[in-house]
Amino acid sequence: MSTLYRNLPDEDLVHRIALKQDRDAFTTLFQRYKHLAAGVCLKYLGSEPLARDAVQTVFLKIWTDAHLYQIRKFRSWFYQVLKNHCLMELRKSNPGQAIQPEGTTEHMEWEDNLHLKLKEETLLVQLDRCIRSLKESQRLCITYFYIEEKSYQETALLTGFSNKEVKSHIQNGRRNLKICLHQKMNQMP
Repeated sequence: MSTLYRNLPDEDLVHRIALKQDRDAFTTLFQRYKHLAAGVCLKYLGSEPLARDAVQTVFLKIWTDAHLYQIRKFRSWFYQVLKNHCLMELRKSNPGQAIQPEGTTEHMEWEDNLHLKLKEETLLVQLDRCIRSLKESQRLCITYFYIEEKSYQETALLTGFSNKEVKSHIQNGRRNLKICLHQKMNQMP
């Protein structure tokens, strides 16, 4: 992706997509918003595969239909399209259930805070996966000590390990969590 595209505002990228089906503009927009889109879709749909499909569908809609819209503020328009698509998917899968959309566009947190929140949510999801991948002894000690906020002695009583073993499992678990998180975060595009 060239520096020219990287520095263009979202609305200019969409304009290039609408007029010329500019692949570089589309790729730039996709790279800029794929994580935010995944976070929004995951929030509404609650499933990574469903969220991935929703993101692909919405970006495909941008590619094919951008010329149909006059987009003045891409972020708020994009959020609405994502939200509406997710709500339609939820209605399709649960036709009898009332779906309550959260908030309105007036209360959107699209600016810097949302990006940070989605990054934090991604980190928490990866942390949970890493905790589940630990050896059982490490997972138990980490869970009791950090998540349930038990003392070393309480953790030892709950697990049947000695205080020394608890400290060792926590230390090794923390080291393994750090390695696991580092690997997972480096695998993210």
